[in-house]
Amino acid sequence: MAQDTLRDAVQWHPEYRPEWDGDPDEYLTGGVVGWGRSRRLGLWRLGRLKAYLGVQHVDPDRPGWRIVEEPSARFFLSLFIDGQCVTLRTFPTVGAAVDALAAFRQTLQM
Repeated sequence: MAQDTLRDAVQWHPEYRPEWDGDPDEYLTGGVVGWGRSRRLGLWRLGRLKAYLGVQHVDPDRPGWRIVEEPSARFFLSLFIDGQCVTLRTFPTVGAAVDALAAFRQTLQM
């Protein structure tokens, strides 16, 4: 499935900004995601599958994040089958997250 077709199948949140697809920091400076927080930007569903696309700000001062040296923002993709999370990955761009969703969908031949 082409990336544009897959993107069209995502239910995007009103706070999603396509012009920020290459820069997750824009969501932090724009006040969409808070310091040390995450925000779902889109939902994709197909049968037993569900995926969330979003943006996350990592704060190394928060418990569990000491492995990160500097605060940073990144995009994420979480994939579910029958309500069970099977993976949560991060990406530098929304396009890379959508590509990963397409690859996952392809492995299931859907």
